[in-house]
Amino acid sequence: MPDNTTAADNPPPQNAALVLLGGGARTAYQAGVLGGVGEILQAQGWPTQRNPFPVVCGTSAGAINAAYFASRCAEWPAALHELQTLWSTLQAHEVFEVGTGQLLRGGARWLGLMAFGWLWKQNPRALLDNTPLADTLGRRVHFDAVDAAIQSGALRALSVATSSYTSGRHITFFQAHPEVQPWRRPGLWGIAQPIGVEHLLASSALPFVFPAMPLYGEVGPEYFGDGAMRQLAPLAPAIHLGAERALAIGVAEPHPEAGQMRRHLPPYPSVAEIAAHAMSSVFLDTLRADAQQAGRINRMLADLPPEVRADLPYRPLPTLTLLPSTSIDAIAARHWHSMPRGARLLLQSVGMGTGRGSALASYLLFTPDYLSALVELGRADALAQRDAITAFFNLTAPDPHCA
Repeated sequence: MPDNTTAADNPPPQNAALVLLGGGARTAYQAGVLGGVGEILQAQGWPTQRNPFPVVCGTSAGAINAAYFASRCAEWPAALHELQTLWSTLQAHEVFEVGTGQLLRGGARWLGLMAFGWLWKQNPRALLDNTPLADTLGRRVHFDAVDAAIQSGALRALSVATSSYTSGRHITFFQAHPEVQPWRRPGLWGIAQPIGVEHLLASSALPFVFPAMPLYGEVGPEYFGDGAMRQLAPLAPAIHLGAERALAIGVAEPHPEAGQMRRHLPPYPSVAEIAAHAMSSVFLDTLRADAQQAGRINRMLADLPPEVRADLPYRPLPTLTLLPSTSIDAIAARHWHSMPRGARLLLQSVGMGTGRGSALASYLLFTPDYLSALVELGRADALAQRDAITAFFNLTAPDPHCA
Protein backbone atom coordinates (compact mmCIF):
# COMPACT_ATOMS: atom_id res chain seq x y z
CA MET A 1 0.00 0.00 0.00
CA PRO A 2 1.56 3.40 -0.95
CA ASP A 3 2.68 5.74 1.79
CA ASN A 4 0.70 8.99 1.54
CA THR A 5 2.35 10.69 4.52
CA THR A 6 3.14 14.36 3.87
CA ALA A 7 5.21 16.98 5.66
CA ALA A 8 2.04 18.54 7.03
CA ASP A 9 1.03 15.21 8.63
CA ASN A 10 4.44 14.40 10.12
CA PRO A 11 6.42 17.54 11.04
CA PRO A 12 10.19 17.12 10.74
CA PRO A 13 12.74 17.69 13.52
CA GLN A 14 13.74 21.31 13.92
CA ASN A 15 17.04 22.69 12.61
CA ALA A 16 17.90 20.29 9.82
CA ALA A 17 21.26 21.36 8.38
CA LEU A 18 22.39 21.59 4.78
CA VAL A 19 26.16 20.99 4.62
CA LEU A 20 27.79 21.87 1.29
CA LEU A 21 31.42 21.00 0.68
CA GLY A 22 33.48 22.59 -2.04
CA GLY A 23 35.52 21.79 -5.08
CA GLY A 24 35.58 24.70 -7.52
CA ALA A 25 33.50 24.12 -10.64
CA ARG A 26 32.62 20.63 -9.43
CA THR A 27 30.25 22.33 -6.99
CA ALA A 28 27.67 22.74 -9.78
CA TYR A 29 26.76 19.15 -8.91
CA GLN A 30 25.26 20.40 -5.63
CA ALA A 31 22.83 22.67 -7.47
CA GLY A 32 21.48 19.65 -9.32
CA VAL A 33 21.17 17.59 -6.15
CA LEU A 34 19.29 20.40 -4.42
CA GLY A 35 17.02 20.75 -7.43
CA GLY A 36 16.16 17.06 -7.16
CA VAL A 37 15.62 17.39 -3.40
CA GLY A 38 13.27 20.29 -4.07
CA GLU A 39 11.26 18.24 -6.55
CA ILE A 40 10.91 15.41 -4.02
CA LEU A 41 9.80 17.76 -1.24
CA GLN A 42 7.24 19.51 -3.40
CA ALA A 43 5.84 16.19 -4.62
CA GLN A 44 5.39 15.17 -0.97
CA GLY A 45 3.56 18.40 -0.15
CA TRP A 46 6.29 20.20 1.77
CA PRO A 47 4.97 23.70 2.59
CA THR A 48 6.52 26.41 0.46
CA GLN A 49 6.64 28.73 3.48
CA ARG A 50 8.74 26.29 5.57
CA ASN A 51 12.47 26.38 4.85
CA PRO A 52 13.63 22.72 4.94
CA PHE A 53 17.16 23.76 6.01
CA PRO A 54 17.19 26.28 8.89
CA VAL A 55 20.96 25.72 9.29
CA VAL A 56 23.11 26.17 6.18
CA CYS A 57 26.87 25.48 6.23
CA GLY A 58 29.21 26.01 3.28
CA THR A 59 32.85 25.32 2.53
CA SER A 60 34.87 26.56 -0.45
CA ALA A 61 32.61 26.95 -3.50
CA GLY A 62 29.95 25.21 -1.43
CA ALA A 63 29.88 28.40 0.65
CA ILE A 64 28.64 30.25 -2.45
CA ASN A 65 25.74 27.82 -2.80
CA ALA A 66 25.08 28.07 0.94
CA ALA A 67 24.94 31.87 0.94
CA TYR A 68 22.82 31.94 -2.22
CA PHE A 69 20.26 29.59 -0.69
CA ALA A 70 20.28 31.28 2.74
CA SER A 71 19.59 34.66 1.14
CA ARG A 72 16.51 33.24 -0.61
CA CYS A 73 15.39 30.54 1.83
CA ALA A 74 12.04 32.22 2.57
CA GLU A 75 11.08 31.15 -0.97
CA TRP A 76 13.07 27.94 -1.08
CA PRO A 77 11.47 26.29 -4.18
CA ALA A 78 12.38 29.29 -6.34
CA ALA A 79 15.84 29.46 -4.73
CA LEU A 80 16.65 25.85 -5.63
CA HIS A 81 15.38 26.30 -9.20
CA GLU A 82 17.35 29.52 -9.67
CA LEU A 83 20.52 27.95 -8.27
CA GLN A 84 20.40 25.34 -11.04
CA THR A 85 19.98 28.08 -13.62
CA LEU A 86 22.87 30.08 -12.16
CA TRP A 87 25.31 27.19 -12.47
CA SER A 88 24.02 25.99 -15.85
CA THR A 89 24.64 29.41 -17.41
CA LEU A 90 27.78 30.44 -15.52
CA GLN A 91 30.76 31.28 -17.72
CA ALA A 92 34.48 31.46 -17.03
CA HIS A 93 34.66 35.23 -17.49
CA GLU A 94 32.25 35.61 -14.56
CA VAL A 95 34.76 33.80 -12.31
CA PHE A 96 38.23 34.87 -13.48
CA GLU A 97 39.87 37.03 -16.13
CA VAL A 98 40.04 35.08 -19.40
CA GLY A 99 41.77 37.46 -21.82
CA THR A 100 44.59 35.53 -23.53
CA GLY A 101 47.22 38.24 -23.15
CA GLN A 102 46.28 39.04 -19.57
CA LEU A 103 46.22 35.36 -18.59
CA LEU A 104 49.58 34.57 -20.13
CA ARG A 105 51.23 37.68 -18.66
CA GLY A 106 49.73 36.94 -15.25
CA GLY A 107 50.76 33.29 -15.44
CA ALA A 108 54.30 34.17 -16.47
CA ARG A 109 54.56 36.68 -13.64
CA TRP A 110 53.25 34.16 -11.11
CA LEU A 111 55.68 31.47 -12.27
CA GLY A 112 58.53 33.99 -12.26
CA LEU A 113 57.79 35.09 -8.70
CA MET A 114 57.51 31.46 -7.62
CA ALA A 115 61.07 30.93 -8.85
CA PHE A 116 62.76 34.30 -8.26
CA GLY A 117 60.44 36.29 -6.00
CA TRP A 118 63.02 36.15 -3.22
CA LEU A 119 65.28 38.38 -5.32
CA TRP A 120 62.70 41.17 -5.44
CA LYS A 121 61.20 40.39 -2.01
CA GLN A 122 57.78 39.79 -3.55
CA ASN A 123 55.45 36.86 -2.93
CA PRO A 124 53.39 35.40 -5.79
CA ARG A 125 49.69 36.00 -5.17
CA ALA A 126 47.79 33.61 -7.43
CA LEU A 127 47.72 32.01 -10.85
CA LEU A 128 44.31 33.47 -11.79
CA ASP A 129 42.63 36.80 -11.12
CA ASN A 130 39.16 36.18 -9.64
CA THR A 131 38.07 39.83 -9.54
CA PRO A 132 35.07 39.00 -11.78
CA LEU A 133 33.84 36.54 -9.16
CA ALA A 134 33.50 39.35 -6.63
CA ASP A 135 31.21 41.23 -9.03
CA THR A 136 29.22 38.07 -9.81
CA LEU A 137 28.66 37.34 -6.11
CA GLY A 138 27.71 40.93 -5.40
CA ARG A 139 24.98 40.72 -8.05
CA ARG A 140 23.73 37.20 -7.37
CA VAL A 141 23.77 36.83 -3.56
CA HIS A 142 21.42 39.07 -1.53
CA PHE A 143 23.48 39.37 1.64
CA ASP A 144 21.06 41.76 3.34
CA ALA A 145 18.34 39.14 3.04
CA VAL A 146 20.26 36.71 5.26
CA ASP A 147 19.68 38.88 8.34
CA ALA A 148 16.04 39.37 7.36
CA ALA A 149 15.61 35.57 7.12
CA ILE A 150 17.12 35.15 10.58
CA GLN A 151 14.88 37.86 12.04
CA SER A 152 11.79 36.26 10.52
CA GLY A 153 12.66 32.79 11.79
CA ALA A 154 13.05 31.28 8.31
CA LEU A 155 16.76 30.77 8.96
CA ARG A 156 18.66 29.90 12.12
CA ALA A 157 22.23 30.19 10.87
CA LEU A 158 24.53 30.53 7.87
CA SER A 159 28.18 29.55 8.21
CA VAL A 160 31.18 29.87 5.91
CA ALA A 161 34.36 27.88 6.57
CA THR A 162 37.80 29.42 5.99
CA SER A 163 41.42 28.63 6.79
CA SER A 164 43.79 31.29 8.10
CA TYR A 165 47.21 31.44 6.47
CA THR A 166 48.21 33.86 9.23
CA SER A 167 47.35 31.91 12.36
CA GLY A 168 46.93 28.38 10.98
CA ARG A 169 43.46 28.10 12.49
CA HIS A 170 40.41 26.75 10.73
CA ILE A 171 37.82 29.46 11.31
CA THR A 172 34.10 29.28 10.62
CA PHE A 173 32.40 32.65 10.26
CA PHE A 174 28.71 32.50 11.02
CA GLN A 175 25.65 34.74 10.99
CA ALA A 176 22.95 33.35 13.24
CA HIS A 177 20.17 33.75 15.76
CA PRO A 178 21.48 35.57 18.86
CA GLU A 179 21.31 32.42 20.99
CA VAL A 180 24.08 30.79 18.93
CA GLN A 181 27.41 31.35 20.67
CA PRO A 182 30.94 31.43 19.21
CA TRP A 183 33.10 28.38 19.86
CA ARG A 184 36.75 27.62 20.37
CA ARG A 185 38.41 24.26 20.04
CA PRO A 186 42.12 23.61 19.44
CA GLY A 187 42.77 25.16 16.02
CA LEU A 188 39.02 25.46 15.30
CA TRP A 189 37.15 28.68 16.00
CA GLY A 190 33.64 29.88 15.26
CA ILE A 191 33.30 33.67 14.94
CA ALA A 192 30.00 35.56 14.66
CA GLN A 193 30.17 38.07 11.81
CA PRO A 194 27.83 39.27 9.05
CA ILE A 195 28.64 37.25 5.94
CA GLY A 196 29.66 39.21 2.85
CA VAL A 197 31.37 38.82 -0.53
CA GLU A 198 34.81 38.78 1.09
CA HIS A 199 33.92 35.71 3.17
CA LEU A 200 32.84 33.77 0.08
CA LEU A 201 35.97 34.82 -1.81
CA ALA A 202 38.12 33.66 1.10
CA SER A 203 36.32 30.35 1.54
CA SER A 204 36.58 29.56 -2.20
CA ALA A 205 40.19 30.73 -2.69
CA LEU A 206 41.69 27.55 -4.16
CA PRO A 207 45.32 27.42 -2.97
CA PHE A 208 47.78 28.89 -5.49
CA VAL A 209 44.95 29.36 -8.03
CA PHE A 210 42.98 32.25 -6.46
CA PRO A 211 44.34 34.90 -4.08
CA ALA A 212 43.93 34.77 -0.30
CA MET A 213 41.56 37.33 1.19
CA PRO A 214 42.04 39.60 4.22
CA LEU A 215 39.33 39.26 6.86
CA TYR A 216 39.08 40.54 10.41
CA GLY A 217 39.36 37.60 12.79
CA GLU A 218 39.00 37.64 16.54
CA VAL A 219 42.61 38.71 17.09
CA GLY A 220 42.84 41.19 14.21
CA PRO A 221 43.22 41.13 10.42
CA GLU A 222 44.46 37.90 8.85
CA TYR A 223 44.77 36.36 5.38
CA PHE A 224 42.34 33.53 4.71
CA GLY A 225 42.20 30.84 2.05
CA ASP A 226 40.01 27.94 1.05
CA GLY A 227 37.91 26.58 3.89
CA ALA A 228 38.51 22.96 2.91
CA MET A 229 42.11 23.19 4.10
CA ARG A 230 42.48 21.68 7.58
CA GLN A 231 38.77 20.90 7.68
CA LEU A 232 38.87 17.50 9.33
CA ALA A 233 35.26 17.61 10.61
CA PRO A 234 32.97 19.26 8.01
CA LEU A 235 29.87 18.38 10.06
CA ALA A 236 31.15 20.19 13.18
CA PRO A 237 29.79 23.67 12.33
CA ALA A 238 26.29 22.22 11.90
CA ILE A 239 26.50 20.72 15.39
CA HIS A 240 27.72 23.99 16.93
CA LEU A 241 24.89 25.85 15.20
CA GLY A 242 22.26 23.59 16.76
CA ALA A 243 21.43 21.19 13.92
CA GLU A 244 19.55 18.03 14.82
CA ARG A 245 20.34 16.23 11.56
CA ALA A 246 22.36 17.01 8.44
CA LEU A 247 22.06 16.51 4.70
CA ALA A 248 25.62 16.72 3.36
CA ILE A 249 26.46 17.03 -0.34
CA GLY A 250 30.03 16.42 -1.47
CA VAL A 251 31.65 16.28 -4.89
CA ALA A 252 34.14 13.43 -4.41
CA GLU A 253 34.95 10.87 -7.06
CA PRO A 254 33.30 7.47 -6.70
CA HIS A 255 35.57 4.90 -5.05
CA PRO A 256 37.99 3.67 -7.77
CA GLU A 257 38.10 0.03 -8.79
CA ALA A 258 41.32 -1.94 -8.38
CA GLY A 259 42.12 -2.00 -12.11
CA GLN A 260 44.55 -4.24 -13.96
CA MET A 261 48.08 -5.09 -12.89
CA ARG A 262 50.72 -2.76 -14.38
CA ARG A 263 53.97 -4.12 -15.80
CA HIS A 264 55.77 -0.84 -16.42
CA LEU A 265 56.22 2.36 -14.45
CA PRO A 266 53.92 5.08 -15.85
CA PRO A 267 55.27 8.50 -16.95
CA TYR A 268 56.35 10.84 -14.19
CA PRO A 269 53.27 12.79 -12.94
CA SER A 270 52.75 16.27 -14.36
CA VAL A 271 52.28 19.36 -12.24
CA ALA A 272 48.54 19.11 -12.95
CA GLU A 273 48.39 15.50 -11.76
CA ILE A 274 50.23 16.28 -8.53
CA ALA A 275 48.06 19.36 -7.94
CA ALA A 276 44.88 17.38 -8.61
CA HIS A 277 45.97 14.70 -6.15
CA ALA A 278 46.67 17.35 -3.51
CA MET A 279 43.32 19.04 -4.13
CA SER A 280 41.50 15.73 -3.89
CA SER A 281 43.01 15.21 -0.46
CA VAL A 282 42.18 18.78 0.62
CA PHE A 283 38.65 19.02 -0.74
CA LEU A 284 37.08 15.65 -1.16
CA ASP A 285 38.14 13.03 1.34
CA THR A 286 36.94 14.33 4.73
CA LEU A 287 33.15 14.10 4.35
CA ARG A 288 33.02 10.31 4.12
CA ALA A 289 35.22 9.93 7.20
CA ASP A 290 33.26 12.47 9.26
CA ALA A 291 29.91 10.95 8.26
CA GLN A 292 31.17 7.49 9.24
CA GLN A 293 32.26 8.88 12.61
CA ALA A 294 28.82 10.46 13.09
CA GLY A 295 27.24 7.10 12.29
CA ARG A 296 29.36 5.32 14.89
CA ILE A 297 28.40 7.87 17.55
CA ASN A 298 24.72 7.60 16.56
CA ARG A 299 24.80 3.82 16.96
CA MET A 300 26.67 4.02 20.27
CA LEU A 301 24.16 6.49 21.72
CA ALA A 302 21.19 4.46 20.48
CA ASP A 303 22.48 1.41 22.36
CA LEU A 304 22.92 3.24 25.69
CA PRO A 305 20.25 3.54 28.40
CA PRO A 306 18.60 6.99 28.36
CA GLU A 307 19.95 7.91 31.81
CA VAL A 308 23.53 7.20 30.69
CA ARG A 309 23.07 8.99 27.38
CA ALA A 310 21.84 12.11 29.18
CA ASP A 311 25.15 12.46 31.05
CA LEU A 312 27.37 12.26 27.96
CA PRO A 313 28.59 15.34 26.04
CA TYR A 314 27.36 13.81 22.77
CA ARG A 315 24.10 13.85 20.89
CA PRO A 316 23.10 12.00 17.74
CA LEU A 317 23.37 13.69 14.36
CA PRO A 318 21.59 11.55 11.75
CA THR A 319 23.37 12.34 8.51
CA LEU A 320 22.49 11.63 4.91
CA THR A 321 25.48 11.97 2.58
CA LEU A 322 24.97 12.41 -1.16
CA LEU A 323 27.95 12.00 -3.53
CA PRO A 324 28.33 11.70 -7.32
CA SER A 325 27.52 8.32 -8.84
CA THR A 326 29.68 9.03 -11.90
CA SER A 327 33.25 10.32 -12.24
CA ILE A 328 33.29 14.10 -12.50
CA ASP A 329 36.89 13.87 -13.76
CA ALA A 330 35.65 11.92 -16.78
CA ILE A 331 32.97 14.53 -17.49
CA ALA A 332 35.62 17.28 -17.31
CA ALA A 333 37.82 15.44 -19.82
CA ARG A 334 34.94 15.37 -22.32
CA HIS A 335 34.30 19.10 -21.99
CA TRP A 336 37.86 20.44 -21.67
CA HIS A 337 37.73 21.91 -25.19
CA SER A 338 35.11 24.44 -24.04
CA MET A 339 37.59 26.27 -21.77
CA PRO A 340 38.38 29.76 -23.17
CA ARG A 341 41.52 29.64 -25.32
CA GLY A 342 43.74 31.82 -23.14
CA ALA A 343 42.98 29.85 -20.00
CA ARG A 344 43.37 26.57 -21.88
CA LEU A 345 46.84 27.55 -23.14
CA LEU A 346 47.98 28.62 -19.69
CA LEU A 347 46.64 25.55 -17.92
CA GLN A 348 47.84 23.12 -20.58
CA SER A 349 51.35 24.33 -19.83
CA VAL A 350 51.17 22.48 -16.49
CA GLY A 351 49.60 19.35 -17.99
CA MET A 352 45.94 20.12 -17.34
CA GLY A 353 43.01 19.02 -19.44
CA THR A 354 43.75 15.62 -20.91
CA GLY A 355 44.50 12.18 -19.52
CA ARG A 356 45.10 12.21 -15.81
CA GLY A 357 45.36 16.02 -15.92
CA SER A 358 41.60 16.22 -16.38
CA ALA A 359 41.17 15.86 -12.61
CA LEU A 360 42.57 19.35 -12.04
CA ALA A 361 40.53 20.70 -14.95
CA SER A 362 37.37 19.56 -13.14
CA TYR A 363 37.91 22.32 -10.57
CA LEU A 364 38.38 25.19 -13.04
CA LEU A 365 36.19 24.36 -16.04
CA PHE A 366 33.59 27.10 -15.56
CA THR A 367 31.79 26.57 -18.88
CA PRO A 368 28.04 26.09 -19.37
CA ASP A 369 28.22 22.69 -21.09
CA TYR A 370 30.34 21.12 -18.34
CA LEU A 371 28.44 22.79 -15.52
CA SER A 372 25.08 21.80 -17.02
CA ALA A 373 26.25 18.19 -17.21
CA LEU A 374 27.10 18.31 -13.49
CA VAL A 375 23.72 19.85 -12.64
CA GLU A 376 21.93 17.08 -14.53
CA LEU A 377 24.05 14.41 -12.83
CA GLY A 378 23.23 15.88 -9.41
CA ARG A 379 19.50 16.00 -10.11
CA ALA A 380 19.49 12.39 -11.35
CA ASP A 381 21.47 11.22 -8.31
CA ALA A 382 19.03 12.95 -5.95
CA LEU A 383 15.97 11.44 -7.62
CA ALA A 384 17.63 8.02 -7.45
CA GLN A 385 17.86 8.51 -3.66
CA ARG A 386 14.20 9.48 -3.27
CA ASP A 387 13.53 6.95 -0.49
CA ALA A 388 16.55 8.06 1.56
CA ILE A 389 15.67 11.73 1.13
CA THR A 390 12.02 11.30 2.12
CA ALA A 391 13.15 9.30 5.15
CA PHE A 392 15.60 12.06 6.11
CA PHE A 393 12.76 14.57 6.22
CA ASN A 394 10.47 12.18 8.11
CA LEU A 395 8.12 11.97 5.16
CA THR A 396 8.39 8.21 5.69
CA ALA A 397 9.67 6.27 8.68
CA PRO A 398 13.33 7.35 9.13
CA ASP A 399 16.29 5.08 9.81
CA PRO A 400 17.57 5.98 13.32
CA HIS A 401 21.08 4.85 12.31
CA CYS A 402 21.15 6.96 9.13
CA ALA A 403 24.73 8.10 8.48
